[in-house]
Amino acid sequence: MILAAPVIEVTSFGLARGAVYALLALGLVLIYRTTGVTNFAHWGIGLFGLVAYFLLTSKGGVSPVLAAILAVAFSGLTGAGAYQSVFRHVKRTNQVVLILIALGVAQFAAVVAQMLLGFEATTIVEPWLPVARVHIGNAAIFSTQIVAAASAIVIAMAFLPWFRYSRTGRALRAVAQNREAASLAGIDEHRYSMIAWAIGSALAGLALLLIIPFTAGARGGIITVVETTPFGNFLIPAFGAALVGGLVNLPLAVIGGFVFGVAQEMMILAPTWWSTRRSVVAAILIVVLLLAHTERFFVVRAEQEALEA
Repeated sequence: MILAAPVIEVTSFGLARGAVYALLALGLVLIYRTTGVTNFAHWGIGLFGLVAYFLLTSKGGVSPVLAAILAVAFSGLTGAGAYQSVFRHVKRTNQVVLILIALGVAQFAAVVAQMLLGFEATTIVEPWLPVARVHIGNAAIFSTQIVAAASAIVIAMAFLPWFRYSRTGRALRAVAQNREAASLAGIDEHRYSMIAWAIGSALAGLALLLIIPFTAGARGGIITVVETTPFGNFLIPAFGAALVGGLVNLPLAVIGGFVFGVAQEMMILAPTWWSTRRSVVAAILIVVLLLAHTERFFVVRAEQEALEA
């Protein structure tokens, strides 16, 4: 029973962190599957939403809830703009060039975010949801951790059927599987690619807003210099989650996000040698997934050809 409270508290934090990984991974997979871009600018675009939230609440006098909604929308618009102005004009046949361009966009987004925040080492942001302690036995967890985990689950449960059965979702899948056939069927490839970028980027903005404004509990959260780097704290583990499904399987990306989050935090309870090397273990796992080429288990041949076209 002595370990019960720490296990519950660490698991709760892991689920909240896993929710962030899951939402980021969902956006990464959607963008890659539809447009073939390994989006290393994902964090930077989501960061624009977080900065917009800060500016709206601290300088614009907008209520936190409305500011959060507007910030998510702004992330989506930023992603759509990035596709229209940059990635639409780059051929998908050269992945190295695409990755370098994505890294450039990520660096640009990070610098602009730092500038808008006044190049401060830390920036305090207020929470947009009520923060309360929930007691489970001797364990105390934050209500926002429950909200983050529940939000990711609800969004995934709504998004996956929508992606499979809705008209827009079917068009996105058609573009992913065979761009030429989709164009012949009257589907505008660029329009639906822009929609994929908008949705994926909005998910990135929401992911950041579900955790960073609550890092200090009821007092709010802190944007540090780590968050204003191109990859932040969460993008690399989110890529690991996306790679669980080979960057193409949406349900496995969500599951991978939660597994990564909980496993990383549970390692805190491990012996010191392991607990201090959580990031190293995660990096090794990501390399293993890359070398395994797991996408071959989930993508049909037509879709693989479309990604390479």
